[in-house]
Amino acid sequence: MRWITARYARLLLVGVALGAVSAAWAKEELVLNVTLDYDQERNHVATQSVFNDLAKSLSGSLGQPVKLVLTQNAERVGERLRTGSISMLLAPAQLVGAAMRNGYTPVAKTEQHARIVLVAGKGSNIKSLETARGKRIALPHAESLVSYMVKGELNALGLSPSTFFGQVMHMNEYGAVTYAMEIGQSDLAAMKEDVAKAWVARSPGAQVIKTLADVPQAGVVVSDKLDEALRQKIRGAFTKLDKGLEGRLAKSGIGSLDPADKADFEHVSTRGFFTPEVLVGVTIPTAEQVKQLMGQGVPLFDVRPPAHRRAGFIPGSVSVPYEMNSPKEIEYDDAVDRFDITKLPQDKNAPMIFQCNGAECWFSYKASRYMLKRGYKKVYWFRTGLPAWKGAGYEVKTGG
Repeated sequence: MRWITARYARLLLVGVALGAVSAAWAKEELVLNVTLDYDQERNHVATQSVFNDLAKSLSGSLGQPVKLVLTQNAERVGERLRTGSISMLLAPAQLVGAAMRNGYTPVAKTEQHARIVLVAGKGSNIKSLETARGKRIALPHAESLVSYMVKGELNALGLSPSTFFGQVMHMNEYGAVTYAMEIGQSDLAAMKEDVAKAWVARSPGAQVIKTLADVPQAGVVVSDKLDEALRQKIRGAFTKLDKGLEGRLAKSGIGSLDPADKADFEHVSTRGFFTPEVLVGVTIPTAEQVKQLMGQGVPLFDVRPPAHRRAGFIPGSVSVPYEMNSPKEIEYDDAVDRFDITKLPQDKNAPMIFQCNGAECWFSYKASRYMLKRGYKKVYWFRTGLPAWKGAGYEVKTGG
């Protein structure tokens, strides 16, 4: 009996110890990674102070320590997002979009939005985006929100800055883009709308030639690995900050924050990551149109890897995988890819449809361009692919 009692006593002690460890984990230090855009002053004393106070405010609201990590290296933060090593991030919109693709959920967004514009300098004779073709453009840091949005919007149009413009110059400082126009180094520049208004007002002859999408200036994401209750507490902590702290954050380009979800950053999350929205010389049909075409005998080629197909495919489609070794971007060399077109119709006037996993999937985009480049005249790129087929309520089979 004494042995049983002693054994239970040991088990009780182990249980108490484990409970203490669990409690400690629940109260472990959270890391707030704040990544500033390249037009925000990182090393200013006021900047350091306000974000330290933000961390203290969050610590009080969450009931556990919050450590601040302040950076301006968007590329390094992007790498850490891909490995899931950040738990809580306040960052410009493009990094929020990247986080959403790597297991993070937005919980807050800045009330302040950013609208990116292209401004032509006086004497440039640039009146529209099309007339900017072949001209010199000045862009801020390559990892900035402005440069990200310019590249992303051009990507959606099936264009690449490096080939569309005659010269692309990246400036580490935001203010340098306007200076480049002042001294005649560039013909146009990309900047945020508020900066553009001030520049145009003091530069007769300068004008905005293109306005891009409006996106939140910044947002907060949390790792999906965190407990749901903690994620909701973090949402509440960011959206109920002290007014004095909000005022100080405004001077650092953040300001007050509202609750957010994925829909608020959906647009920015697709820019540059999704396939272009146009492909000249190719028809982009809807799911309903694809079904109708198939009913008329037009073949549908599933160009995904076999493993993707086994998880679900469109009945009647034919598997002809496009082996993609080139990067997922507009400028690529398809010579490094492999596509067995002997399995496709040899008549270059024969209609054919290419499909993969949706707008973010590059297999069907590249297969369509591959055939277009080789003289095929009736290529249909089912850009929205399998997700749109499912969304239309059509049958999907599994197994290959």
